[in-house]
Amino acid sequence: MKSNRNNPNILNELIKINNDRIEGYKLAVDLANEQGEGAREAVFKKLAAQSEKFIAELSPLVEFAGQDATDRTKLSGELFRLWMVIKSKLSGGNMQHLLEQCERGEAVFSEVYEKALAEENKLSIGAKNLIQIQLSQQREAHENIKILCGI
Repeated sequence: MKSNRNNPNILNELIKINNDRIEGYKLAVDLANEQGEGAREAVFKKLAAQSEKFIAELSPLVEFAGQDATDRTKLSGELFRLWMVIKSKLSGGNMQHLLEQCERGEAVFSEVYEKALAEENKLSIGAKNLIQIQLSQQREAHENIKILCGI
């Protein structure tokens, strides 16, 4: 059954994972900066900006469904960022370890988006199309992170 209405909880989950991604890449920028990795820093900033764009596109759909767009992150994302810092420090600031953590974060991001798309009867066609476009753009970014990682 096709829906003309959007479940705001599903959309807010997507906003949360984007908030996590922004915070994760802000942390990665700081860690790359500490390591003198200016080129990587630019990549991380670009990916954070991509999630800011995604949130700007998703937020009106949440509001149209009668809720406020969240500005929160997932608890799992907060724990993941803490792990990123600890692992980076324990590895002596190794850029490879940081990139591997970024790759893991991108994989989780994809899973959250795929789960949302599986809820097809709870999203409008327009919302599904937007989510698919965002996921496609994120997958391209994920592939770039994999290349940087050497995966």
